[in-house]
Amino acid sequence: MIIGWREWVRLPDIESNPIKAKTDTGAWSNTLHALDILIEDKNNKHYVKFKLGQNHKVITRPILRWRKVRNTSGQESLRPVINTKLEIAGRDYQVEICLQDRSKMRHRIILGRNFLRHGFIVNPSRQCMHSMVRTEPRIIINNSELTDN
Repeated sequence: MIIGWREWVRLPDIESNPIKAKTDTGAWSNTLHALDILIEDKNNKHYVKFKLGQNHKVITRPILRWRKVRNTSGQESLRPVINTKLEIAGRDYQVEICLQDRSKMRHRIILGRNFLRHGFIVNPSRQCMHSMVRTEPRIIINNSELTDN
């Protein structure tokens, strides 16, 4: 599937409104803008609490893992990773997304090459090739097809 350098996506388990995502072939993992990130332990399980914006509600999700990420300045940090559904171009995917404060960045979500390598071709001269309107019927991509190799 051909997509542009920016595309409308939706994260229905987290946010009902569409989000303009940047496709970033230089980034390995997906990253979502999150504020007030707080880690909690409940019954020997790790959870992350965060908000998508200052006036947004608090979201609680289980932490899938921690990922070491190097930013564009070369500094490494550990980021919590959650699992959620991502809708793009009429298809649904179960994806892993790192949480990070991206307040100073233009795009609230980055789609990295670990996700893009599963059947996407990025056309850098185009953007928003696919509608932000949810289509029917939905095509659901099996989670086992999106494993880290």
